[in-house]
Amino acid sequence: MKECGACGFPERLKKFLEWHSDGTIIGSVRPRIPLMFIEVAEWDAVFTGVSEKLGLPIDHILIEAQKNIGKELYEMVRGVYVNFDIRRIPVTRFLRPQWLGKLIVRVMREDLSAFGAGRPELIGYRAGSALSLRFKNPSLLTMVVGNCLGIYESIERMPTAEAEYGLENGDLVVMMRPSAESSEVEARLYLEEVQPGIGALDYEPCPTCGVPVVFARSVKWDTSRGTITNVNTSRREGMISVQSLAAMVRELTNELGEEVPGILYEAQKAYTRERLAETGSDSSEFMDGLLLDMGVRGMGYPTLFQYKDGKATVSIDSAYDHDLYAARLAGAVEHLEGSESSIEWRVREPHHSEYVISCGK
Repeated sequence: MKECGACGFPERLKKFLEWHSDGTIIGSVRPRIPLMFIEVAEWDAVFTGVSEKLGLPIDHILIEAQKNIGKELYEMVRGVYVNFDIRRIPVTRFLRPQWLGKLIVRVMREDLSAFGAGRPELIGYRAGSALSLRFKNPSLLTMVVGNCLGIYESIERMPTAEAEYGLENGDLVVMMRPSAESSEVEARLYLEEVQPGIGALDYEPCPTCGVPVVFARSVKWDTSRGTITNVNTSRREGMISVQSLAAMVRELTNELGEEVPGILYEAQKAYTRERLAETGSDSSEFMDGLLLDMGVRGMGYPTLFQYKDGKATVSIDSAYDHDLYAARLAGAVEHLEGSESSIEWRVREPHHSEYVISCGK
């Protein structure tokens, strides 16, 4: 994939993404999906923590929540191909032979691989009956399966589908077919509309492509493998939908109980603290750098942030998730102060929160 000569960011990917000063990244092609970048290990650790704490599987919720995003991703990617839409082709084996499916996946493979969750190839396809995909170098497995199901339901024009999936020699294999059973969960997993805003995030834009230079130079794409790597930590990152995350947390709470946000908060805080113990700093610029890093990765940026004497006062409208964003800050405060923190929520609304994180030594 061709890169910007000034900052190294993939030129084609820039067609999909817009950075905003409130710390959000919004898809530039309709539908305008809000996206964020996160360490794969972080995502796995936080949501695995919920499952382990409650002793219950949650993969089915994560997959169902991602199906709607899969449908929107299909709309977004096909828009780049001058609105070529396979759904206009009748669902018959004569008009949709397997070779056509393989050709479409091959043509779109570079763009699909740019999301960082692996490199897809079509194993088998029978129109209206079944579709199988293999992902080399997979990550964020449940999200990939959910995306595949959403795209499959969309292109096959079917009400619902089901999937079997697993790892084979390190590859993720997803086998999908129509389902006669509708999901009660799916009806509740609606996607909230997100609008870009204006905020206080200040960064140096690339003079050629406009991407934040600090972000562009911190990540490396390898679309031949379907990976995104943080060049500073050598850790793998993934691009995920903010909307699907919100739907996941909402449904996890609905199905498993009101303690879920607290479990997520503690898991995120612990992961952040442990990672900063490995790679972090305690310089006076540490917090500014952390806020900038989260902002250019689409996690949001506070309208007010004050840090003094082991206490962080925060007001934010654009957090990808208010509990998880606060937990990241709490982990950072604990890293700096060397002691446990507490949080006082003053406002805790879906699109605005205010709180104080304090450490007592």
